[in-house]
This record gives sequence, structure tokens and C-alpha cells, in this order.
Amino acid sequence: MSAIARRYYVRGVEALRRGEVDGARDELRAALEIAPYYVEARIAYAGVLARGGEAPRGAALLREGVTTEQRPGRPPSPALVRLHRSLGEVLIAAGDYRGAEHAFTQAAELGQQIGLPQRDLADRLARLRAKTGRFAEALEQLLLAARP
Repeated sequence: MSAIARRYYVRGVEALRRGEVDGARDELRAALEIAPYYVEARIAYAGVLARGGEAPRGAALLREGVTTEQRPGRPPSPALVRLHRSLGEVLIAAGDYRGAEHAFTQAAELGQQIGLPQRDLADRLARLRAKTGRFAEALEQLLLAARP
């Protein structure tokens, strides 16, 4: 990764902390333009887009990252898990609960495969299933979330 892209990313994150969403969006977009495979910049930029009412655009950006990170014959990576988790969050902002459920399920399954458990996702999935009227499935997920 480019040191310049990293600087843009750090400035974007700092701008977000100060509540400067427009500045953060510009810095994060620049980081991603310089280093398109920079997963953390992609996730942060998609989050800023979703926060600014552009959730579908943020979701498209994350889906592009998933496609790039998911290479045939290559084992799943923690970055891929983070991309799916972030996609779920952005899809919730977009009102696409079924899409968010799918993204969180993918994150949980990939996490299992690489030994990176995503226990908190059982709770997220339960809430999404309840929101879409699937209460029995929501209860199953809550029971999973409650396991030690």
C-alpha cells in the first residue's frame, strides 16, 4: 500500500472524528483512488457515503471490494470478513434487510472457516430476521447468541 494513500486515509479518519463528513469523504476517496485494494479505506469511505445518504453507492463500493478480495483458489481472509460485515451495515442504512442478512451470514461463515468467530453477528441476524417477520428464525439466532 502506498504511504500517500495511508496519509489520506489517516486524515479522512481524523476528519470523521472531528465530525467533518465532507472532508472525510474527500480524503477517503483520494486514498481509495490511489490504492484501490486498500480495504480499510474502502470500508471507511463506504461508511461515510452511507452516513451521507448514499448507502446504495457505498454498498456498490463494498461489493466491488468483495469481488476483488474473493479470488478463486484463495482462502478467505479477515479483510473479506470485514468487507461483508461492513456491507451488512451499509445495507441496513439502505433499508435492504434481506441483503444485510445475507452479508452478515457470509461474514459469519467466512469467519468460521478461518477461525475468526463472529459471535456478535448472531444477535445482528436475529434482529434482522425479526425485522423481516421471521420470528422463529430470530429466536434460533438469539439462542445461538446466548451460548457461551
